[in-house]
Amino acid sequence: MVDAPVPVRPGDKVTMLGHDRPLTWTVSGGSLVVDVPRAARDAGRYAWVFKVHWQV
Repeated sequence: MVDAPVPVRPGDKVTMLGHDRPLTWTVSGGSLVVDVPRAARDAGRYAWVFKVHWQV
């Protein structure tokens, strides 16, 4: 969970450095909640870097 204001909207994509597929995400109580599957956790053993791809 990212407990900070992240401007994310339906249709946007969240990806993780080192993982080749978009991740599933939701917003709960104003916080971004990213579902990090096992393959993505294994790809980033030391630090996770997420990117939000905004739809224009």
